[in-house]
Amino acid sequence: MNWTPENYYFTKLNSAELPELIHFYLVTVQEHYKLDEYSEEDYDNDYNSLIGEDSIFFDRSIYYVLRNKINNAIHASIRITYWDKETSLPIQKLFDIKTEDLLIPKVDNFWHIGRFVISGKIIGNRINILKKMLFDAFYGPYSLGSGLIIAECDRKVVNTLRKLEIESYQLGDAIIYFYSETLPIYIKSQWLETFIQKNKLSHCSTENDKDIQKFIAMSKEMLFGSKNN
Repeated sequence: MNWTPENYYFTKLNSAELPELIHFYLVTVQEHYKLDEYSEEDYDNDYNSLIGEDSIFFDRSIYYVLRNKINNAIHASIRITYWDKETSLPIQKLFDIKTEDLLIPKVDNFWHIGRFVISGKIIGNRINILKKMLFDAFYGPYSLGSGLIIAECDRKVVNTLRKLEIESYQLGDAIIYFYSETLPIYIKSQWLETFIQKNKLSHCSTENDKDIQKFIAMSKEMLFGSKNN
């Protein structure tokens, strides 16, 4: 049985809804860190930076969002991107990490995860919502196997992942990014085994299998492109 939270529903984002997601992300960060001096200029700069970044990755990504059943407003989000190993990732710019440092031998599939945020307005079911968002994002990388998930991640989130029995490897020193202590990390797909198996019964759905087929198509497309080059 696929678990569904009361008053909310899980769905995916289309490209026309990307501005809505970026606005939700920035407003939620502002509220979480109580940024009283967050100016309109700050918002515009952050918005333009993030919308530009996500526009580049959108076609190779799936965005999972949680919406309110009454007004359809976004209350949680996470993005998983199948990385082409060529497009520069945010983690590379922020932490000065070279592409070759991420291309670990005997790993076939590379991913980037981002835009993970849950609104503080959600009072109940937070842990189940958290698990469902992570399950959806991680199911593809886990199922395709031989994978590496790369992320710039808030330290508190890294600690939460560890509590959920998801280990990660820290690639460098922390920095302050979007007002939080942020770490450069990666997660090997096999490290997701315990989490996926524990949550498969309650959180897996036919949509997850459809997502896998989408990522398999991306993988074949990239393989075909590399052979032609």
